[in-house]
Amino acid sequence: MNITLRPATRKLLEERMRKGGYGDADAAVRHALKTLGQVEGEAFEDLDADTQAAIRRAEVQSARGEGRPWKTVKEELRQRYLKA
Repeated sequence: MNITLRPATRKLLEERMRKGGYGDADAAVRHALKTLGQVEGEAFEDLDADTQAAIRRAEVQSARGEGRPWKTVKEELRQRYLKA
């Protein structure tokens, strides 16, 4: 398969390769596609059954409005573990 990239895309890929330490374009593109799969939820199927169930429970709780604001949780964690 031959892939044609626009100059701007080629430049972005080359920058990412340098910053990310990828040996070649193939490695950078594979990493990008793996990350995209995670963002799109494909990684969910790779999780064990208990973790999948916990995520589903959390989604249901969130839909019911049972979630807590991230700022509150972050501050509690900071106080508990960083003691700063």
